[in-house]
Amino acid sequence: MTTNKNNTNITPDTKVAELLKEFPQLEEILKQFSPAFAALKNPVLRKTVAKVTSLQQAAKVGGMNIVEMVDALRKEAGQPPLADNFCPDSEDIRIPFSEKAPDKIVSHRLDVRPLIEASEHPKDQVMALANELKVGDCMEFISSFPPTPLIELLQKKGYTITMLAPDKGVVRTFVEK
Repeated sequence: MTTNKNNTNITPDTKVAELLKEFPQLEEILKQFSPAFAALKNPVLRKTVAKVTSLQQAAKVGGMNIVEMVDALRKEAGQPPLADNFCPDSEDIRIPFSEKAPDKIVSHRLDVRPLIEASEHPKDQVMALANELKVGDCMEFISSFPPTPLIELLQKKGYTITMLAPDKGVVRTFVEK
């Protein structure tokens, strides 16, 4: 455990990028909670997704216990545990999880993992395919982590999103017009 000489109070609302900027040593602890955090080594994701994703969002989409995760991070950073000062359902994330894919024929597919591995952000490619959808069409894109900011952007544009829970490092997201 290190002494807390930093200014960031680690809470469920702390953005992942902010946490790692002030406490770079905590990246390993994040990876212990979920293999999805291994994607943080990608500089594009670190500059984009990590800046807008809170620990609460990351825990929820990764199926992790937010209090356990934040308390482990706080302990390593020299901060006292959250204890009972946190209500885990206080933040509403509008990402629907499903046991199964939608009952629609997938007309468009995109695996964004090669783009991310090449340090490219998949937003433009995903949005271009989504814009090609006609009413009733369904697009599937595959990533190695829950693409929270991209899903929220698609929802704001009126698309219906279904995301299957991460399975062996693969996240399947379906976009319907």
